[in-house]
Amino acid sequence: MPIDVSNTPDMYTINANGTFTFNAQAGVRNEPNIDTTPIVYYESGESVNYSKKLKNGNWLWLSYESASGTTRYAPYANTDTGEYLGTDSNASVQPIVPPTGTETGQTGELGSLTGQAGADVANQTPDGTTLTESGQFTFSEPVAGRASTDMDAEHLDSWSIGETVDYNAKIKADGHYWFQYVNTNGLTYYVPYVTISPFRYYGTDTNPGDPVIPQKTTTGGGETEITRSHNGTDTPMPAMTSDPNREPAGEGVTYPTVATLTITSDAWGRDKAYMNSHGVQNIRLYKKGTPINYTGKVFNDGHLWVVLRNGQFLPVSTYVNVESIHRSGKSGAAKDESDYSYVINDRGKIQPISEYWPYTTDTDDTRRDTRPWEVGTSITDIDTTTAVQPTTDELAAMQKMSDLIDQEAASDCVTIAYTTDTHVDSYKTPSTARVLRNMQLMSYYAANFGVDLVVHGGDLNDGVKPKNFSVADVKRAMDAIKLSHRPFIVLQGNHDDNSGYARDETLDNADQVITNNEAAPLRLDQFSQWLNVPSVNDEIEGIKTNPYNAVFGRYDVPDSNVTVLVLDGFDMADNPNPNREAYRHGHTDYSAGQQKWLNKTLGEISADRKIVVFDHIALNGIGSAWNYNADVDGLFENSTTTSYKPGVTASGNIYTSLVNHQSTYHNILGFFAGHTHCDNYATSGGIEFVTTLAGVADRALDVDRFDNAKTTQFRLGDIEENGWGVIQLNPTAGQVIQHRFGETDTPDNGGTSNVSGTHFLPSWEIDNLPQNTGGKA
Repeated sequence: MPIDVSNTPDMYTINANGTFTFNAQAGVRNEPNIDTTPIVYYESGESVNYSKKLKNGNWLWLSYESASGTTRYAPYANTDTGEYLGTDSNASVQPIVPPTGTETGQTGELGSLTGQAGADVANQTPDGTTLTESGQFTFSEPVAGRASTDMDAEHLDSWSIGETVDYNAKIKADGHYWFQYVNTNGLTYYVPYVTISPFRYYGTDTNPGDPVIPQKTTTGGGETEITRSHNGTDTPMPAMTSDPNREPAGEGVTYPTVATLTITSDAWGRDKAYMNSHGVQNIRLYKKGTPINYTGKVFNDGHLWVVLRNGQFLPVSTYVNVESIHRSGKSGAAKDESDYSYVINDRGKIQPISEYWPYTTDTDDTRRDTRPWEVGTSITDIDTTTAVQPTTDELAAMQKMSDLIDQEAASDCVTIAYTTDTHVDSYKTPSTARVLRNMQLMSYYAANFGVDLVVHGGDLNDGVKPKNFSVADVKRAMDAIKLSHRPFIVLQGNHDDNSGYARDETLDNADQVITNNEAAPLRLDQFSQWLNVPSVNDEIEGIKTNPYNAVFGRYDVPDSNVTVLVLDGFDMADNPNPNREAYRHGHTDYSAGQQKWLNKTLGEISADRKIVVFDHIALNGIGSAWNYNADVDGLFENSTTTSYKPGVTASGNIYTSLVNHQSTYHNILGFFAGHTHCDNYATSGGIEFVTTLAGVADRALDVDRFDNAKTTQFRLGDIEENGWGVIQLNPTAGQVIQHRFGETDTPDNGGTSNVSGTHFLPSWEIDNLPQNTGGKA
């Protein structure tokens, strides 16, 4: 009899591993299209190991990778006749969305979805949901039984490959599906049989059906319509790790900085950073003209001191002299003065005073100079472990944005709260400290008004402080995002590794870099439950997929046809002995593994799914397509520096992969980046590329960055200081709408945007984009 695929769209694909043994001839093709000519045949008795199944036309297909690395397709069942061309080791998993009204189990619709289709909506099903049905399951990998549905629970029972469990219920909990069963000792135990993300079955079930509540309904014509809430699902609150109380950063604090200078007068090395008082001891006299190697600097007792390798403190200038250099206005004086007071040829030119002056004093954290958008403000400690209380105006603006999203939402709408380039620094300026509150506001909106996902586009922290200060700020920023109670992802930016401090302020001191492995527990590990990131041990075609623990991966928004792809444009190894060109902070790159991963992943995504791509930095290949492009040649991804060319080439490869995919499937809704600190957009290769202004007020001055058209905006304390918003996706319509928090008008509707200048793109539809404009395409 025919196989009912009335609820299954063409190119519906699931991940499914197994072996199929043919009992009839089957032609292998380069695409799942029965009308194309086979390139080779499987004969009766031959078998194939497959990794995916899909439905297209009136056939079900197996997908596998050939020895040459090419994806091949072989038909295995005719849906019109119901004829199977052999036997399947994983016959319980099929690329079929069950028709409504055919659900099994004692709880109505529960259990009607299986396989990847079920996993795609599993996050919409509350933990503890139970499907009461009996069956047998044969394991294809070793597993352990537990006393509870908790992966951290003690192992009390075990199964080997080929062993079978008799179960009496199925439960969704802790990122897995579980069997409930009675052990030989008479006690009830639980054993996991599926990992939900990344999706993996552990064997074969005699009674298929998983504890997942369906969210899909069917309309006429056999097409699947998604009816969903775009408010997302509350997630458990992750552990908070930050301390709102900042460490002292002013006078008396030693800043690690390894460099040399030459003194122009005699000076005593002392056991403390004090002049002849406080019981200090003069240890050694250093004569005029002596080259000095130092490992740190500190302002104390009215002087600038360097810390020598032997632990002594040597005074090299007065506070007044260094301050006067900063205030002098002479070219380069603000940061690059190497001759001052009793010193010449200071290779570590930047002084610690740069890190707490001119913005604050060491005593009261008040401004020593003023800028129009920060008048009357000061740096304060911000506790990001607790939810913020919005003002009346902020709540009204949130409600207005939420109402607008609701008005424009299609039945399949997906929403993503988005900010980028927050450059958190709890010490630098009122803006770089207060941006933590802005991030808390975004999280408040996500938790109380609802979104499906929260994305930070990178440059979470500013990365120009001693490592301990930067790490503390990363923790504060991450906690601010965790308050969203939603799945979240934080991209890798060029500032995030603290190489700005290591390179520019410590003369290439690698000890001050937050390495790839150090960054993982701070950021990546805290959202890896949502973003499917390749491990450092994964390989594609013999090449390590993610050798540097970079932040790239895939996230399928639950109960939707939207896939989020995250790229890492600074995917490179740490360098224990870096020079200026060996840091992530300054150039782009994508490892060979990330490039192969992208091509493989694009090939695995069903054509009926829509894709959005996030990267901190835009791509080489967009060329002059930018709406405003006066400085396009100066962008990192277009650098002509010889040592950066491999990374620029890699960036071009990423662009080509996306454009080639778009030309075939036309399902990439958009590519979102930050880095430039300004709004801009470009239609290139059939893809809409956009960049977004900085989330921190005093870094988004040059909204029209490319022509240096400066504007005064983002007065702190007003809604305009916020640089976050919501990306609204209506995937079936191919529509993207950008909402900026606090923005009442947008340029395209006759209003004047109060934050975004003239290069903010409010909305677009991919069906209306030119297919080949700008760039390499």
